Parts: sequence; C-alpha cells; structure tokens
Amino acid sequence: MTPEWEALIVGINRYPEYTNFNDLTVAALDGENVAQQLDHYGYEPFRIQDLPLGLTQKGAGGPSSTGLVKLEELRSAVANLFNPPAPNQPPETALFFFSGHGCRQEVDGVEEVFLVTSDAFPDVGIYGYPLRELGEQIATSPVKQVVIWLDCCYSGELLSLLPFIPTDKAYCLITATRSFEPGIEISHEQGVFTRELLAGLNPENHPDGIVNSHNLAEFIEQRMSRTGQRPLIANSEQAILLTTQFPKLSFQDKCPYRSLSYFTAKPEDALVFHGRSKLTKQLIERVKTKHRLLVVLGASGSGKSSLLRAGLLYQLKLGQAIPGSDRWHYLEPFTPQETPKQRLQEVVEKEKLLEKNGGNSSLTLVATSEPVVMIVDQFEECFTMSQPDQRQEFFNSLIELIENTNNLIVLIAMRSDFRSL
Repeated sequence: MTPEWEALIVGINRYPEYTNFNDLTVAALDGENVAQQLDHYGYEPFRIQDLPLGLTQKGAGGPSSTGLVKLEELRSAVANLFNPPAPNQPPETALFFFSGHGCRQEVDGVEEVFLVTSDAFPDVGIYGYPLRELGEQIATSPVKQVVIWLDCCYSGELLSLLPFIPTDKAYCLITATRSFEPGIEISHEQGVFTRELLAGLNPENHPDGIVNSHNLAEFIEQRMSRTGQRPLIANSEQAILLTTQFPKLSFQDKCPYRSLSYFTAKPEDALVFHGRSKLTKQLIERVKTKHRLLVVLGASGSGKSSLLRAGLLYQLKLGQAIPGSDRWHYLEPFTPQETPKQRLQEVVEKEKLLEKNGGNSSLTLVATSEPVVMIVDQFEECFTMSQPDQRQEFFNSLIELIENTNNLIVLIAMRSDFRSL
C-alpha cells in the first residue's frame, strides 16, 4: 500500500561532454543529504525515491553504476509522484527536490526553463525536463500537499507555476535563485541553497522542535540574505508540516500520565495527550468563527489546563486546523495570582506587545496584522488570592483590551464552582 507521504529526490553530478554542461561535484550528495534529513526527521514517514541512487526506504535499489539520470527516467518518476497510475493511491503529501544544472532556452519562440538531465543534447534540441511539464503534472494531481525545492540555475521560474496549483492544495515552493539568475556551488562541499535548506529542515534549529513550510521559509530567507543568491519562496496560507524532533514512536515506552500536573503545548506532551479531541475541535471551531472570548469551565483536576495547552494551543501553533494560525502571536499562559493586572502586564511585555502609554495606567497592545492569543488559567484565583480592588482593576484592563484590540482572542479556564461569582 502506498504510504501517505512520498518524496522524489534528484541530484545529478554526471553530464557527458555532448551535453555541453560541466560535471557537478556535490549535487548528488546534496540530494542524498536531503533524503537522509527527511528519513530521519520526517513529521510523517516518507517513502523516498532517490535518483540516481534508487529507493532509500521500503524498497529495493542501490547506487547507480553510471550516476546518470535520463529525461524519460525523471519524467516517469515525476508523473508517478504526482499522478500515480491506478490502482495506486496518491500520497497526501508529495515532495520533489532537484539539484543539478538548470537552463533557459527559447523553444518555438517561447523561453522555457529546463531541469537538465544527463542525456540532454542541446545540439538537437533536447535540454531536459521542462518546468512547464511539471506544472501540468501539479494541475492534474490529486495530491493535497505539494512541496517543490529546486537548487539549480534559473529555478525562480518555478513560481510561474502558481496558476497551475488548484486553490484547494497546500503548497511550498522554494528555489535557489531568481528566474534570470545562475546558482552557486561550493566545489566539493555543498550547494549554497541546499546548505541552508538542510539547516532549516533540522528541527533542532527551531525552538519548538517542529519545522513547517512557513518557519522553513523564514529561516532560509534570513540565512541566505548574507549570500550572493536570492531564493524565491511561495507558500500557501496553510502550513505544511515537514520535520520534527519528536517522532511518534519515541513515546511508546514512556508513561504518558502527568499525575496532578497539566500537559503543556510542547510536542512531547501534546503528542501523548488524548481523550479531548472532540472538545479541542469545538474550541478550534469557535476560534475559527471569530469568537474572541471563550471560557472553559470544569471541576478541579478535570483537565482544563491541559485542554487549552496540549489540545487547543498546540493545534493552533501547528497551523493545520486554521490556515495561518502558526504565524499568530501567542502570549505565555498565566494565572492571576495575587496581583492579576501586574501578571497580565508582565506577560504582554515579555512578548514585546505592550504599547507604551507614558504615565497612563491603561494597557494597550501593539497593533499586529495577526491575531494575538491569550490564555488566563485558574481564573478563580481572582477571587481566592487577590483583593477586590486588584480584581476589579484586572477585569477592567481585560475588558478594555478586548474592546480596543479587534484581533485579541482571550481563553479563560476556571473551576465551575466559581461560576456564580
């Protein structure tokens, strides 16, 4: 049975003399390294076809004796990735990586960009695999998530394929160069773009230990701003999960129970948090339909804190249930304690979202284009720990923030026996 996530990784070093292209030194190694990164850290297990090496996971194959990748071989592999013939089921996520030569050539009066294969023969009009054909494969593909990374000259032309991608697909397109720009290979070391791609795919380089298409793009843009190449990136609003530091199998032999402690929004907690899927979906739906104040009531120890953190907050940060929510601003969940307004101010200041009002005692959030999510846990502490004047001051500040910030979402957890207060 075809697995849900598949990757086609192509790295071509060998270009015979008749192709008029020089051999490369690290393209094949770049492909191998990308394949290994996906195999080791993939958010879901990838079935990887690595050309010219063969299948690297769950399949036969070994190193090619020639190191060549021919046009028909690449054409067939791309077609099988995006449009596998019946009765094969298409993958949910299809990833295509290419490292090798790229060329721009006029054909029948139209300029096209080609992924140059080892049997390219420019003298007779054979240049390799046209990006136009890749766009046609994507346009008819039933795959839900499309990921394409190109490390070759003129690869920025890939973004011209955006009109081919149906609006119901999530996508991540990243190229090493602009459409008119050659790429840079550090001889016998690594392609400049692939070097940063590999670093970006390593979840250990990300605070949450999870890499999706959005934070990968930000990572690459920041790192390559210091190089002579400018990558081009196009991402759907829906993030695509790529790699993780927390593979699901690693939790099998660990006790998932937290006793009286709550489950946090960290992956190591959220991935073993079960039993609240229905409630989590209900909360997500409320947030999606722009409910800006939500209160979760329940008995002491019933799991309110875990529901908001390991359920709702974790799912929002993944950016899957609500497209783009991985880019929202998240304040650290807090409890009111004895001085609730001070606690509120500390949390907002920590995220650098507090507008400075001089001597004004009111709290104002910095204007942001993305929603801000605030979780106030153990709200009953307003009644059990703080004085009436401090409690009222906190309530007034909270109401003022909600009324004056149209993209603030406030989630409150409180013991149900305090509901009548």
